[in-house]
Amino acid sequence: MKRRNDRAFTLIELLVVIAIIAILAGMLLPALAKAKGKSQSIKCASNMRQISLAVTMHADEREGALPIATNFAEPKSSPNRIWVTAVARFIGSREVFLCPTAKTAKYGGDWDTRSWQPIGYNGATTFDPRGVEGAATKPKLVGVPEPSLAVLFADTPSGTIEKKYRGYVFSPGNGKRNQLDPRRSTPLISDRDLVAEMSGKQPRQLKPVMARHGANGDDTGRSNLVLADGHVEAQTALSILRQDAGANLVWDLGRE
Repeated sequence: MKRRNDRAFTLIELLVVIAIIAILAGMLLPALAKAKGKSQSIKCASNMRQISLAVTMHADEREGALPIATNFAEPKSSPNRIWVTAVARFIGSREVFLCPTAKTAKYGGDWDTRSWQPIGYNGATTFDPRGVEGAATKPKLVGVPEPSLAVLFADTPSGTIEKKYRGYVFSPGNGKRNQLDPRRSTPLISDRDLVAEMSGKQPRQLKPVMARHGANGDDTGRSNLVLADGHVEAQTALSILRQDAGANLVWDLGRE
């Protein structure tokens, strides 16, 4: 009978195998993380597309009226004070208002929870019958300039209201001024959390856009955007900041 020639691995051999596995894992994990991030970005864009469709249905039902970002004709206790409620009636799930990349975000459907929204609406659609906090007329889709370039929704940073987050809305007029075309003046935008970085400012001076998808801290991260003609696209913070030399988007909707 032949003796079996099997033998156990030596300690050195086991360490070599473990080292090889660790190297392979180190090579694969970044690719897997990137793929997961891409999948989450696509899901976020899909959610924003559903919000876009809900805005269209709202406009069709109300003779072209857009949802109102903040309706100062409504008391703070009213669910109709912010845009989320107006859009939610056309959407079946609260999950649509969330972005998988925004890990700590929550549904913000009223005045007290509005800071947790990770998808913000353009503050240029605000309505104030006094003409103080916003335009004295309600926003209409027909009044939006260059609909294929005009931004209605974007990714926004979210968190507690005490820390000055206002995720349900972004301000189109708090960033870089465009001297040639004021409509293309950009909001505060970065792939970093500007609310945390600029915590010394008042909330009205913040309300930024956050390019959270693929963020590296160098503004090459992307924000998903809903344009007024209904399509959704992603733009890097750098491209947006280049204004008409980059993304060439319209942020100021021209409402006084």
